[in-house]
Amino acid sequence: MFLEIQGQVINTVSFGQGGMTVVGIAGAFGTWEVWQQPFELLSSMHRTVGYDHFGTGQTRVPRELVTFEQQTVLLVNMLDAYDIERCILAGDSNMSAVALEVAHRHPGRVDGLILVSGGIDYAPNERATRFVNGLRRSFDATLEAFVRLCLPEDHSGHLRAWLTDIIARTGGDRAADLVESFYDVQIRPKLSEIRVPTLIVHGALDAVNPLAAAEELAGAIPGAQLNVIPDAGHVPTLSRPVDVVAAMQGFIRSL
Repeated sequence: MFLEIQGQVINTVSFGQGGMTVVGIAGAFGTWEVWQQPFELLSSMHRTVGYDHFGTGQTRVPRELVTFEQQTVLLVNMLDAYDIERCILAGDSNMSAVALEVAHRHPGRVDGLILVSGGIDYAPNERATRFVNGLRRSFDATLEAFVRLCLPEDHSGHLRAWLTDIIARTGGDRAADLVESFYDVQIRPKLSEIRVPTLIVHGALDAVNPLAAAEELAGAIPGAQLNVIPDAGHVPTLSRPVDVVAAMQGFIRSL
């Protein structure tokens, strides 16, 4: 359902009812579809809510709104729009930082925090600069290489085709803007201040945010649990949804 939030038209979805409310946030230039398969498995027991954040998919907004701060405000306003007082907040890839920020600012609204394939360093380096330039100047080739890096376990190619379609709808310029919007984000100083139960889910084969990032997150957030999925790359919500949901369900039961 399209909702007007912050004066913008936001593409949102909601499935299931009862249980706890799980809100999924896709990675930097992914859409809500990154959470589609976990939502299908969870929605028989819990309410699940997702959305295309600023700059992705069908949420097309002015470039000045594609900032880390605006993404954080959008998430809180989206919770308000759905009358969600408390939830399990699940962030994917770079957008795990937005989930962390909301949990840090509004711990009373977050019963549990789930970080999937999260990173820890966002400052620009040579690799990031090349990637952003590639998104803007040679989008198709850069996208193909990125998708292969994300899903090394996809031997049939159907998941890579799906992820390619998801990112293609965001487009090269918007994807580049989204990467750049994280350049100034510093999450390390806040990790020890997180007071929300936290689960970290990470693929052992993740070459985008290597496993060391997940291990650092787990070590820095008080009481955090780390669940490593063998033979999974950067997008286990697509390639290993059953394993992701099993970890989520165990975590939710513990709450």
